[in-house]
Amino acid sequence: MPTSSLIRKSYSLTIDRDMMNELRCEDMVADLIAYNQNLGGVGFLTPLGYYLDLLKNTQKVMFAFMTEEKKEELLRQLQVTCLLLLAQKRHESTHQKTENIQFYEYYIAKCQKLIDALGYQKYCKEEQIIPVETNECATDGYPIKYLFIELGIWFGEKIEEMASRKTKTIKEAMGWFNEKRLYWVWESGLLIKALELVPADFFNVGNAAKAVQAPAPYTGAISWGLYYFRGSLNLFLLLKHTIKGSWMSEEESNIPWTERFLTQWNQRKFTLLNDFVWATGNCLCYFILTGSGALGTWGDVLTLALLAFDIGLAVWEYEENKTQFLNEMLHYEEDIKAIKQRIKQINNDPDATETEKKKLKEYRLQLQCLEKAQKQCQKDWDYQNISLRINIGYAVGLMLAFALVALPFLPITGAALVTLSVTGTVICFVLTVLNNAAKGGMELYKSYQSKKEAQLEYEAKVAEFHDLVLTNPDLEDNQKKMLFLEIKKTLAETDYQMQIVVFQSLHLVRSLIIETLMPALIFTSLVFLPLSTGLVVLGAALVLAIYTNSLIDDLYNPEQAKIKHFDEEEYKTFCTDPDNWGKKSVPKAPQFFKPEPKPEDLSAESKYDIEEENHSFLEPKPGPCAGLA
Repeated sequence: MPTSSLIRKSYSLTIDRDMMNELRCEDMVADLIAYNQNLGGVGFLTPLGYYLDLLKNTQKVMFAFMTEEKKEELLRQLQVTCLLLLAQKRHESTHQKTENIQFYEYYIAKCQKLIDALGYQKYCKEEQIIPVETNECATDGYPIKYLFIELGIWFGEKIEEMASRKTKTIKEAMGWFNEKRLYWVWESGLLIKALELVPADFFNVGNAAKAVQAPAPYTGAISWGLYYFRGSLNLFLLLKHTIKGSWMSEEESNIPWTERFLTQWNQRKFTLLNDFVWATGNCLCYFILTGSGALGTWGDVLTLALLAFDIGLAVWEYEENKTQFLNEMLHYEEDIKAIKQRIKQINNDPDATETEKKKLKEYRLQLQCLEKAQKQCQKDWDYQNISLRINIGYAVGLMLAFALVALPFLPITGAALVTLSVTGTVICFVLTVLNNAAKGGMELYKSYQSKKEAQLEYEAKVAEFHDLVLTNPDLEDNQKKMLFLEIKKTLAETDYQMQIVVFQSLHLVRSLIIETLMPALIFTSLVFLPLSTGLVVLGAALVLAIYTNSLIDDLYNPEQAKIKHFDEEEYKTFCTDPDNWGKKSVPKAPQFFKPEPKPEDLSAESKYDIEEENHSFLEPKPGPCAGLA
């Protein structure tokens, strides 16, 4: 889907309309949806990613100090944002995807409030009246939480979530559970190999081996049952949106069934293929291809084939995403080139009409947004490219390591067989731990890059302030105040991203320590301690792991800050020493910024503002080797 074309179409649809009166009209949204369908697009999530970031970073307190030109640019961006939100909401409602509807409604309302605020500023200037500041009512103590009312609200939301058929929550829970199951597969394999190398009469080795192997029948059954369940869930959703029936909306039923099928298939194909192929293979290995004889050997061969299938799936996903990215960048280049050419024609035309000259500002705004969206697209692909390459590397490494464990074709016996088998098992376990760490490390890398970008933007804003003051001694006070607020915002963002880096680093180190030391802890507890005592020790370790997770969340999870009001005294302090003011004011940031409320203190509506940062709209895609038994 060419994102750049959607952005340009959104600007053209809203250019001559009063947003607050006309944007709600169904024809505008319908035009954009029809245009997107003609392009072969599915939804509007890609352009929304850029404009939602813009919406979240817009602070109403800055409006009073903006120039009219800046206000007009921001108004146009908010109009496009609102149109895209309405179109995405209509698209998902048409396809009966309800879990994000409240999210869109919240941001639509927020966007319209900002548009109202900009209109109010314009009205006040035209009527030459002083704008009245309005603040939302809030309490500091939130004593209502102690009356168990919030617990009731939480319980009601969970019931509503189940009643709303939020399959996304179910699939996320299954994905988390499967990740832990896969870790246990390789951890238990490592423990079994280690126990086999220890003499049978050494302390409690016999009981330890039985304890480690005890969950095998249950985890084996889960290995195919879980994936048949998730695969069936996705297959049901695919058929539900393909086969015409009374459950479909009128708009969806008017779409040809082949188009409906291809849309659903493109969204779910990797999950469907992964789940049904691995579930079938695991089922065969669980019931038939098991044991130490020929059937067990064929089970190892089948597992190797499944691991090779994972490699193919990972490469396929990489190439498909790469092709989509290249197509997006090509369309960006074409649209940017077309807009630049149009700007050049108007500038070079001495007979240009007033209408064309007015459109020149619109073209420049579109060009600016397209260039920023293109950079965001490139950055997103850079992150995705790393993740997809890690998936391919993990799949290849796991298949090679498992080949050492199985060795079905080589006539190796004795010490060489034991050495290769143990080596392969250790490599499988290490690769799994490293792959899990890479996922957390990728999020940490994103936060670190965001922190660097915020720091560079802060330094650029300070330099811009110096240049403006030096080159324009008579600069309007409002322009300086606007720059001060922008500097304050970037400084707060830098500090917030730094805290996010610390928070994610602690979680990453905690996970690495737990996953690395868990085999040694289990081995020590079961071999050197009586079984009952060993289980108590493992239970205590589990409680400690849960407690440390909660402790990190409570102590280090940062709160997003936003501008509360303009502080005149702080502004004067800033003007005296702009270079060092930021370093002094970081610890005092809470005095000038109102922290975002914690999730438990949010209303049912505003909670989506924070949740959006941690949840993707897109369906989760399976990683390599996601069905291994």
